[in-house]
Amino acid sequence: MSPSSRSPAALSLTRVPPRRKLVETVAEQVVGEIRRRGLAPGTRMPSERELMAALGVGRSTVREALNGLAMLGAIEIRHGQGAFVAKETDRVSAPEITAALAKGVTRDLLEARRPVETEIARLAAARRTAADLREIEAVLERHEKALRAGRPAVRHSVRFHVVLAQAAHNEVLAGFVASFAKLLAERGSRLEELPGYREWELAEHRGLYEAVRDGNSGLAGKRMHAHLAEVEAYHSRLPTAR
Repeated sequence: MSPSSRSPAALSLTRVPPRRKLVETVAEQVVGEIRRRGLAPGTRMPSERELMAALGVGRSTVREALNGLAMLGAIEIRHGQGAFVAKETDRVSAPEITAALAKGVTRDLLEARRPVETEIARLAAARRTAADLREIEAVLERHEKALRAGRPAVRHSVRFHVVLAQAAHNEVLAGFVASFAKLLAERGSRLEELPGYREWELAEHRGLYEAVRDGNSGLAGKRMHAHLAEVEAYHSRLPTAR
């Protein structure tokens, strides 16, 4: 019997405690159940609906957990067929699962930021007010002072993106950036550990501010797009596990 034609494995999972990080817990339970039952590579996993019912979580949580395990190589997702055990999971550790899930979220976050924040930069250059410019300048000044003092500057770098979005004077776009500010702070703290990143980031933000200040929408959008592409490159240099 070919691997793709095997019957789905029936997993006896327990419901996830609500206080834990749901996605990580779901991923760890799936890996634990694969180990416990000795499921061989090629065995088809239960459907998303079955996992949702067994664990008492939503579809997005299940999908994020499965995608993280797929990035780790523990399972394989075949479009139109489902998820399958991909390899032996004896050596898959909890830190590796956490790192894979974080990588997946970061990828999705960067993918969403590129079109949205590029447009935000363009709109900010066209709509910014004198008050907006003063607020951005104040954020940049606080950022620079933190660097000179050797203090973490991540909250100022995140604030820059939030204030820039507000300068676009579009409540939906501003709300979108505010919604992922916590994720930016979490990932920014790690990026600041990379040599040269802190100084590079401040210089990038100054360049974006100058384009917005000068009302150059085309340049502002171009600089934001390039900035986010380089942020992605920095993310690729981070260790895969913590």
